[in-house]
Formats: sequence, structure tokens, C-alpha cells
Amino acid sequence: MPPVYDLIIIGTGAAGTSAATRAHRLGATRIALVERGPLWGTCMNNGCIPSKFLLAVGDLNYYRNFGHQGLEVGTRLDPKELIKEKRDLILRLRERKARRIFGELGMELVEGVAKFVSPHEIEVSGRRMEARRFIIATGSSPSVPDVEGVSSVPFLTSIEALELEDVPESIVIIGGRALGLEFAQIFAHFGSKVTLLQRSPRIIPEEEPEISTAMEDALKAEGIDIRTGAELVRVRMEGNEIGVSTRVKGVGEKFTGARILFATGRTPNTRELDLPACGVAVDKKGAITVDETMQTSVPNIWAAGDVTGEPMLEPWAGVGGSIAAENAMTGKGRKIDRSSLPHAIFTTPQVASVGITEGQAKASGIAVRCRSVSLEGVSRALIGGDTRGLVKIVAEGSGKVLGVHICAPIAAEMIEEGVLAVKFGLTVQDLVDTFHVFPTMAGAIQDCARAFRS
Repeated sequence: MPPVYDLIIIGTGAAGTSAATRAHRLGATRIALVERGPLWGTCMNNGCIPSKFLLAVGDLNYYRNFGHQGLEVGTRLDPKELIKEKRDLILRLRERKARRIFGELGMELVEGVAKFVSPHEIEVSGRRMEARRFIIATGSSPSVPDVEGVSSVPFLTSIEALELEDVPESIVIIGGRALGLEFAQIFAHFGSKVTLLQRSPRIIPEEEPEISTAMEDALKAEGIDIRTGAELVRVRMEGNEIGVSTRVKGVGEKFTGARILFATGRTPNTRELDLPACGVAVDKKGAITVDETMQTSVPNIWAAGDVTGEPMLEPWAGVGGSIAAENAMTGKGRKIDRSSLPHAIFTTPQVASVGITEGQAKASGIAVRCRSVSLEGVSRALIGGDTRGLVKIVAEGSGKVLGVHICAPIAAEMIEEGVLAVKFGLTVQDLVDTFHVFPTMAGAIQDCARAFRS
């Protein structure tokens, strides 16, 4: 008889490792992690870590003196050396995590593709493994649209784009949400001529309109050609370049580039799991359906992270994995709450948001008051020489903060004050009365809260 595990976790990304460590703390003695490779998932290997590394380096190359007239700074760009540095960074982080999970905690790694045989058994590379409980955390993969000619051109996804050892002279990026904007700025700051095509009427359409406009203005000022309302028609090779035919606001228009990058979302990795064999239900996009306790349609199987669909965010995956493990091991039925889940785009300026937008409030019939302040009046922004952006707060009539939305150089750091405000039901007056260090960018949040007095 094969050994029976307390818990088998399929996937070692943020959700899987969070689940593993939580289960270990709760007394699970036999835990196996199954991974088809590479270890530690998208964020570590071809997502958060490498993309933010290249964004940071690109900022240094592009801004140099960051607008300070009395400072002259030169740069030398060596893409091959930068990619080597990026790989070395990831390797160090991977090895450190492996020492923790497989060394200190003593968990078992099983390499290969997992397929369910029944609700209590999987097969990995011909090996049968039985467990009392399973957590599926297989993540997601880049999605490429089924457009005419796509199979005949050497397109890039985020995976290949992060491995380029040369800077393309020009690149066309399909997609104007977080991924598309980050790659647009990476390539622009490294010297490429960038064209970005977005199907919806504005980039990052889920953000506040003021935020979208501020980001579009910032990127266009850096020479990025942004076209919204662009419907993709076909792609094809035209000599040494790739031609991209579109309808922009109903009018046919063609763009060309040495490279084309699809930043058009991600697809949950469920196809290889043979879920019908265990009865786990998926939605029409292939994402595993879970309830608020992260439990699937099968009582002894939970799922967390990108494999469950949107939101595909590292913090959501980490918390979801921890809750899945806790419920699997204790049966407490703890629920996950996304009301104070933040997200960020790591361009310069950055975008970060938490809670609901003004449009979402109105659609839900919630009466709200909103205020916005520009960074042009923020002392710290003036000192740093970058006043691009704004802060917007959405609040109930009582002043309770329902949403905070920021476009600023360090918006991803600033948003944590908004997260606490939304999570704990603070009011704009609470933000006004809270001491803020001066001068800081976070002071812009207090300035925005003060604006509700008018």
C-alpha cells in the first residue's frame, strides 16, 4: 500500500507554499508538494520578481538625474548582463526558499505532472499517491488570443519577454492593463519604440478614470504610442517585421514592430489535472470554482491562487493558500474576504488601489462623496521632482472610507494606509487626525482626506 499523506499540495507558487507552511504549523506531519516546474511559481520565475527588477533598472537608465538640473548621471546598458543578474537573483531566492521548505520544514518534493485518479488519489510520473486532503495551487499561464496569423509569427508572452538578451528596435504590445503597461515602460526605458494597443476605450479600465488618464499622459510623454479602442484583426510577417492589423475606433489601421508581445491576460492551469476523475468543478474559463473557505465541489479538495481565476494577485494567492490549509486541517470553515485586497502596477508613476471605485459605488446604489488631490501641491513630490499623479478617496456620506486610489511614484507603498482604512472602517476624519511624517508622499492621503471638509 502506498503511504497516505496528511496533505498533498499541487503547485509550489505563493498559494502552495503558504498552504504548506500553514499546514505544518497546524500539525500536519506528512506533506508532499507536487511541482511540474519550475519551483515557486510565476511570481518568482516570470512574474513579480523579474519584472520589477527590470522596471527598477529601466528607471535608472531612463530618468538618470530624475529631473534634477544640477545633477548629471550617465548609464551604460548591457541587456545580457542584466538578464544574467536577474537570473542570479531568482536563483538565490529559489535556493533560500528551498532550504526553508524542504530543509527546515522537511516537506517532500515530488516532481512531475499531477493527474487525479480519484478524489483521494493522484498519479505523478507513473507513481500513485494517496492523501486525506488535497490543495490545488497550479497557477496560471499567459493567454494568447486566437487571432488570424498568430501561429505564423514569433510572438512573445511575459515569459519570453523577460528573457530577451537584446533590446528590440520596436515592439507592439497587445493589452493595456497592468502587464501591458509594465512591459511598455520596460522596453521604452531600455530604448525600444513602443506601440501599445488596448481594446477598451481607455487603458487600465478597472481603475478610476482620473487614474487612467494620468497614466496615459505619463506614458505618452515618454514617447509610448498608445491606441485605445483598438480591435485586433490579424498579424503577419512583413519582411523582418511583424504587421499588426487593427480597427481603431472602427477605422482600419496597421502597426509594425520588430517584436510583438501579447499581454492579454492569463489562463488557469487546470487542463492537465484530469479534474473529471475527481469531480472538481470548473467555470467556463477553466478556473476551479471555490467557496469563501476555498473548498471546491469535492469535500476533501481545496484550491487557491490563480487556478481559481480572478483576482490573480500574489497576496490573494498567499492568503487563500493559508486559509485553504487551515480549513483542510481544522475544519473551521474560515472565510476569505477580498474587500480590503489591494493591487498595484509598478510603472513610474505607479498605480495602486484598494476598495471600490466611484463607478462601482454608483452601480451598487451606494451614495458616496469623492475627493481628489493632485501631487503638484505635495511637498515631497516637489522635492523629488516628480509631481505626476493624484490621490482619490471614495467615502460614504458618513465619511467612512470605501476606496483609495493612487497614481504616484511610490503608490504601491502608500496604498497600505488605504488598506487599513478600508479594512477597519476608518473615516476621512480619522485620516485627517492621524499623524503623518512630513514631508512624505503618504501625506497626500491626508491632504485628500482634508479636502472632504470643503
